[in-house]
Amino acid sequence: MKYNILITGPPASGKSTLLQEITNGKNISGIITTELRKDHERWGFVVADVKTERHTIMASTDIKPAVVGKYGVDVFAFEKIAVPAIEAGIKDENSIIIIDEIGNMELLSEKFKMIVEKALGTKRVIGTISMKSRDEFVSKVKSRKDTKIYYLTPINRERVREEILTALD
Repeated sequence: MKYNILITGPPASGKSTLLQEITNGKNISGIITTELRKDHERWGFVVADVKTERHTIMASTDIKPAVVGKYGVDVFAFEKIAVPAIEAGIKDENSIIIIDEIGNMELLSEKFKMIVEKALGTKRVIGTISMKSRDEFVSKVKSRKDTKIYYLTPINRERVREEILTALD
């Protein structure tokens, strides 16, 4: 890869789905975050290591202290999965590092921010990033010269998919 690739767009625009499609069959390391639903209502998020499949609930409506919106975030539990998973990707020079996602909940962790910066230095990151975050770290990541941002919509989804696949070849 010549540069990092980050996908942004509105919530539920298919960022994570596209990320999984374009990395299918490739040597990947890193993390994915998925929703937890109960009775068709989102009530939390799980973070998982894509290589080892270790996972944990990182945020839910049941967790308190650190809160983002209606979700409490277990920063320690998140770090136990995310940091080693991304570190493994940095060490494996043949792997693409998946970071899904760089968002407000994840940014409660200073360790996460540090490992993301280190990973971006490899120019092997494909990830998703918050569209609306006003966080200084998100702005810094989006303005990196070694990182290309793709804005995803239902209308441009196929074009973005093809552009990213071409960049990976």
